[in-house]
Amino acid sequence: MKKKDAIALITAFPVLIIILILPNPDSLPLVGQRALAVLAFAIVLWVTEAVSYPVSAVMIVSLLAVLIGISPTIEDPGTIYGTSQGLGMAVEGFSSSAVLLVGGALVLATAMEITGLHRRIALYIMSKVGTKPGALVLGTIIVSFVLALFVPSATARAGTLVPILLGIVAAFGLAKQSKLAALLMITAVQSISIWNIGIKTAAAQNMVALGFMDSAFGIDVTWGEWFLYAAP
Repeated sequence: MKKKDAIALITAFPVLIIILILPNPDSLPLVGQRALAVLAFAIVLWVTEAVSYPVSAVMIVSLLAVLIGISPTIEDPGTIYGTSQGLGMAVEGFSSSAVLLVGGALVLATAMEITGLHRRIALYIMSKVGTKPGALVLGTIIVSFVLALFVPSATARAGTLVPILLGIVAAFGLAKQSKLAALLMITAVQSISIWNIGIKTAAAQNMVALGFMDSAFGIDVTWGEWFLYAAP
């Protein structure tokens, strides 16, 4: 471990301890204060990258299991949660169907990237729309829509589409600063952003938000309902 990483790791624990020993306001349960302490600890680890993400995940889950486990429950201060329930609360988010869907979509996106399928889809669509500027714009929109059905990341879709568009611009013998290049880049960015909002599975944050809505309010939004109300 590098010296700066060791210093950052050593700094994270005092931050955790300071928040734990601070006076607890009446409006905040003790378990909430301890969860905030772990959150501050996690932020220090993530910002400084003192340890790898898998190691930080183990440390964070372990701290949550212990600190929540020895905390009194909100409903009955005379009863503690216990480490088993604390561990369950720490990993509860990973059991969400939304998170599992995102994980499956990321696996599919990785497979498409390894095999080059995403690039073949994009090139096939672009080859069918023609070479006129209007057709290229339409093809860019169609490609971004098709990729949004499989790749739950705007960054990944942009990384697929932008090199293809730059290749098309180069094939016309134009500079990257040309009007056609600017038009295609703006179209790509805007269409990716629109489908990122309009398609339920196009972005991981959509699914995470829906998971919170389902657990907190019991609201389940179908793919069609999301597309109907969010796309416009």
